[in-house]
Amino acid sequence: MPFLWKRTYKSGKTVWVIYYRVGKKQKSKVIGETDKRTAEKAFRKFCSELADKKFGLKELEQKTLAGFIEEYLEFARNEKAVRTVEREEQILKPFLKYFDDGNIYLHEFQIRDLRTYRTVRLDAISEETMNLEFRHLKAIFNTAKSFRYILENPFATIKPIRLPQSDLPKFFELEDIQRIREGLIGDEFETLIDFYFLTGARLREPLSLTWDDVDFKRKFLVIRSVHAKSKKHRIISFEDDQRLSDLLSNLLRREDNLLFGPSNGSTQWTYWWVSRRTSLKFTELGFPWATIHTCRHTYISHLIMAGVPLTTVQYLVGHSSISTTLKYAHLAPKHKQDMAGKRPY
Repeated sequence: MPFLWKRTYKSGKTVWVIYYRVGKKQKSKVIGETDKRTAEKAFRKFCSELADKKFGLKELEQKTLAGFIEEYLEFARNEKAVRTVEREEQILKPFLKYFDDGNIYLHEFQIRDLRTYRTVRLDAISEETMNLEFRHLKAIFNTAKSFRYILENPFATIKPIRLPQSDLPKFFELEDIQRIREGLIGDEFETLIDFYFLTGARLREPLSLTWDDVDFKRKFLVIRSVHAKSKKHRIISFEDDQRLSDLLSNLLRREDNLLFGPSNGSTQWTYWWVSRRTSLKFTELGFPWATIHTCRHTYISHLIMAGVPLTTVQYLVGHSSISTTLKYAHLAPKHKQDMAGKRPY
């Protein structure tokens, strides 16, 4: 493994030297008289060049934005969740159109071009949405860098627009949940919405579940990685959850093997239909601000208020990063105040 060494001659001259091995032979490369910071920079470059088995920068492939995006989307469909890919396709449409329908080479992108694009794009979308789009574009260009189409990501130094702190996510109180359950008795969405309450599942996850995903013997069900946002299997146990166990046991078996769907056995609901219909039902019950995702907020917030460790909540709901779970900790300010009063002095 190469290492950097500061070498001092008898004459007092000091130089920086890189020592490395090729096969069984020990070799060295003199950087020269310079400061430590410059020497370390040269050392990192040398290691990168050595990894490519050549000295000097590797020649970049000339790739247009349109050509790369076509390649990227094919790659993303195998690596990312369906919803993420759909979102990125929406983000890339105006981006490609603005940059001459993608007829621009990736290495030609300048930071000022991206700042100008952001200014123009803000005429059509909010600042919050703009930050979201740039996060996705930055990740996409990181992939271009890993493919060796560019040396540096032009989005790397562009900071997001500073926004005032957004409102905390709303959730249902216990009496609200009881009111919703009573209001949905006999409704075709009764068991589906209760499943969202009991598991904190995302919109698409229950609609993809089949009976092959449920193990009554070991008391758990699996949300397969292909349907999970994090692209990882998520296990939901109902061993100690009698309500969820009863819900699953009482579900009627559909011919298509899906857990949830129209009671008459017709074609499965679409994601859009479920999202729209549940929002309307919540409005009818007196919660016009609520959506199906509010059930997930509710699940997480009540776990936190019950004192469940954040890392456990992260695992239960399938957050890829603990930072996402931490945002929900603010949903329980009273609980945090109670905890603050429990210090032992």
